[in-house]
Amino acid sequence: MADLHYREKLKKIEKAASTNEVSNSAKNFGLGCFTLGMLLFIGFLLFLAISLFINDIIFGSVITFVVTAVFIFILIKLSTAPKLP
Repeated sequence: MADLHYREKLKKIEKAASTNEVSNSAKNFGLGCFTLGMLLFIGFLLFLAISLFINDIIFGSVITFVVTAVFIFILIKLSTAPKLP
């Protein structure tokens, strides 16, 4: 037998997603999780670029460092973007 409590929660989530009625705290939480994930990924890419450079794989190190720089640029642009209503 279906639990109607969860069904009503799903209806509220569907309505909020379709009409863009998401609370600011949920938006900030999502952006914070995305930022934390990106920082971890950037840290991993920097570690990879440095370890490739140490092992004399210069071409791979340069490519990895360029990709890391692009992700850092994207993260900076997202953090300095004006807030949408």
